Amino acid sequence: MPFQPLSFDAETHLADVRMFGQPAFGAVYLVDDDRKAIIETGTSWDAERILEAIRRFGLRPNDIDAIVVSHIHLDHAGGAGFLLESMPRAKVFVHERGYKHLVDPTRLVSSAREALGQKEAEIFGTMKPIPGDRLVPVKDRDRLDLGKHSLVFFDSPGHAPHELTILDERNRWVYTGDAAGLYFPGDEILMPIAPAPAFDLEQSLETFRRLLTLQPRGLLFSHYGPHTKPKAAIEAMIAAYPAWARVVRDKLASIGEEGVMRELYDMSCRAAKRYSRDFLERRIRVSIAGLAAYHERMEHAARNG
Repeated sequence: MPFQPLSFDAETHLADVRMFGQPAFGAVYLVDDDRKAIIETGTSWDAERILEAIRRFGLRPNDIDAIVVSHIHLDHAGGAGFLLESMPRAKVFVHERGYKHLVDPTRLVSSAREALGQKEAEIFGTMKPIPGDRLVPVKDRDRLDLGKHSLVFFDSPGHAPHELTILDERNRWVYTGDAAGLYFPGDEILMPIAPAPAFDLEQSLETFRRLLTLQPRGLLFSHYGPHTKPKAAIEAMIAAYPAWARVVRDKLASIGEEGVMRELYDMSCRAAKRYSRDFLERRIRVSIAGLAAYHERMEHAARNG
């Protein structure tokens, strides 16, 4: 899985870490500028593959200056502590709300295991604590200058309170993390991703609106790859997230998780060929649980408001 150049920018590259054993699902990006940055780290299982991709690219791991994680979920930041062992110069850039959880990931890993279940949690791997002096907490509109490229961080809650989207000012493409959902290239599927325990629909919609105001030339999904029609993709998600939320709210009690899952699959994934039904359904189940938890919080707030 070597890093491959992306057509819109000579210094920006993509490697497929084959996350969860699935091609074209886990993207790690490399900006090969005066200072070198890796964007996203995959799970702890993916760290060795990332190091090998760096070497095959012609760099050494100790050439990397910055590791950027869009948020602290295990499939985005799980590899960070493991990569740092081979990257003595690198620091990890993380949302300020996620900083303490990378210093001590005990609660984060425990929460993930509870939300995912033991079997799925094993696939997501674990985390290694990161010393505070190797972390850089970032807030809205902070910048990371790499040379030709300058990355601007935007607070982008909804998927999680510690979510960032990242604008490369040179090429005007945006790294979306999970803030704009999932993209399955080839099948051209766009899918919401709304995990428990902290997904918030209204914040997600506000993040989508903010992304539109940036007028990006393209989106770089962590799951997965470049999308060249950003306005259409974001507008599709603005429609899809409330539609999924309504199905879960109105039908989960009557037709159960399996019935809701089938309905959401038909709404979003009916044309899938490149990605298996089982793989896509596992992603949908994550959102059913997260949307149910969201509605429960909203109802509790309304009762006690």
